[in-house]
Amino acid sequence: MTKVLIVLTASLFSLAITAQQPEDNFSKLDTNNDGLISIDEAKSDPTLAQVFTELDTDEDGYLSKDELAELGKKLN
Repeated sequence: MTKVLIVLTASLFSLAITAQQPEDNFSKLDTNNDGLISIDEAKSDPTLAQVFTELDTDEDGYLSKDELAELGKKLN
């Protein structure tokens, strides 16, 4: 049980960092510089890849800066 809580806490911390520094992290994740993060690009951050579908609110298969910013608002 403790191990599960540690993993969950680490995952949430990783998402919080991504959401609170969206410009820096977005640029790192958007490897083809098209202004969107695909699922393949998101796989470089395992936590982001896990919740990709939930964050992709317009269901276009990509995360936009606005969708990532919404996560930041929810975590603050």
